[in-house]
Amino acid sequence: MVRDFRKLSLYQKGMVWIGEIREIVKTWKWEDKQVIGNQILRSSTSVVANIVEGNVNLYLAKEINFLNNSLGSAGESQFWIEEAHNAGLIDQQTFERLDNEAIEIRKMLVAMIKKVKAEIEEKKRIV
Repeated sequence: MVRDFRKLSLYQKGMVWIGEIREIVKTWKWEDKQVIGNQILRSSTSVVANIVEGNVNLYLAKEINFLNNSLGSAGESQFWIEEAHNAGLIDQQTFERLDNEAIEIRKMLVAMIKKVKAEIEEKKRIV
């Protein structure tokens, strides 16, 4: 069975979040883009890239590994969002919005990991 990652609400939410971050980073000075901007874009895109890579795998156990990597990248993104706020690159309202979106993505990732684990257990019972 071929799964379509684009139908995942987690993927869709992540793509919107990346777009918001990208638009903000575009407005920064070159130095800030090179240091904080590159890092926040790298980590936030890694969140979604790992969701995709896990979802297209044939083996559910591998999907959990990729989702766990995504969870780590989401946490790293929160650090860079905070660093951007501390550096005065984003205001409090923007910080809170992006951070809350990251928290929601992390919650969705944990729920998806639990779902995949349940699918693995179900397949073990069938066999």
